[in-house]
Amino acid sequence: MRRAALALLVVLAVAGCGTQSQKSSVDKFTNADEKAVAQKVEDLESAGKRGKADDICSDILSKALVDQLDTAGTNCATEMQKAIDDANEFSLTVEKVTVTGNNATAEVKQGDKGPTEQMRFTKEGGQWRATALSAG
Repeated sequence: MRRAALALLVVLAVAGCGTQSQKSSVDKFTNADEKAVAQKVEDLESAGKRGKADDICSDILSKALVDQLDTAGTNCATEMQKAIDDANEFSLTVEKVTVTGNNATAEVKQGDKGPTEQMRFTKEGGQWRATALSAG
């Protein structure tokens, strides 16, 4: 059950990764931390498009989230690859970023008319890392 819930969080976020090109969401933010969080979402989209499951695990997800996936009877790279393989043709657009200290949330729209999901981030070693890819 726990493994399925973690995989679902990942699939919901990466399912937006497709082959459409889009304008950068990063440019609409002026605050450095907001821009950095928006960039992580774009990095997720890019890694998904390129089929780079390992990059998602090493560069985008928080250590805690990777550890959860690794201890849930699978490993991060395997779950990310499954999510990429199941991806549809939508893009990810960051609508809003809220930063509170070392934590942040990003409201991310999937596709042109898709749902908006909330992704959570934390600062690890000075870099923003995703702690939850879909907070509903």
